[in-house]
Amino acid sequence: MTLVLIAIYIFYEAIQRFQNPPEVASTGMLIIATIGLVVNILVAWIILRGGDVEENLNMRGAYLHVISDMLGSIGAIVAALLIIFFGWGWADPLASVIVAALVLRSGYYVTKSGLHVLMEGAPQNVDVDDVIQTIKNKTGILSVHDLHVWSITSGLNALSCHAVVDGQMSITESERLLHQIEHDLEHKNIHHMTIQLETPAHLHDNSILCKVKSDSAGHHHHHHH
Repeated sequence: MTLVLIAIYIFYEAIQRFQNPPEVASTGMLIIATIGLVVNILVAWIILRGGDVEENLNMRGAYLHVISDMLGSIGAIVAALLIIFFGWGWADPLASVIVAALVLRSGYYVTKSGLHVLMEGAPQNVDVDDVIQTIKNKTGILSVHDLHVWSITSGLNALSCHAVVDGQMSITESERLLHQIEHDLEHKNIHHMTIQLETPAHLHDNSILCKVKSDSAGHHHHHHH
């Protein structure tokens, strides 16, 4: 969200500079922008080397922030050179607009991904149909219902569901079955799971995906039957 706000502020400042172009200290601008570019390249390399910028939203946000700074440095260098050699004062706000557009785009996607996690949306790196088939294909599982898959945080996905088994299955057999399912689901990006085993006599709805609604008084929640 900070990236988005920064981009909007840069747009505002750029418009002001288009309308009232200030005197730019182009040489100092070139020196500082070059130093900033070198520092940002170093920091980006460190983040890429030691962090997960694909799955971890915090690392991705930090990485995109550094990349936006890097683009800003490049834009400032180009603008400074145009001002020095051609006297094009408008190059400074133009570079700002281009950089702000790139920052706004990256900030939007990180914010969108963050909100998806906060709203407990289905994680993008999990194939729900494949997860369902993995559970169903286990010997002893008759059916699956009330399934819910969500992200606790980036890189940590959770699952809960009800699985119907033979009523004659012993506790030891059911635990062995659960361990097998947990082992397989860990390879499908499910890191925490709660599976409720039931007999065919259960009273829940047989819908695969979880359906929950509250009563009108709001005292408790129950499964939709």
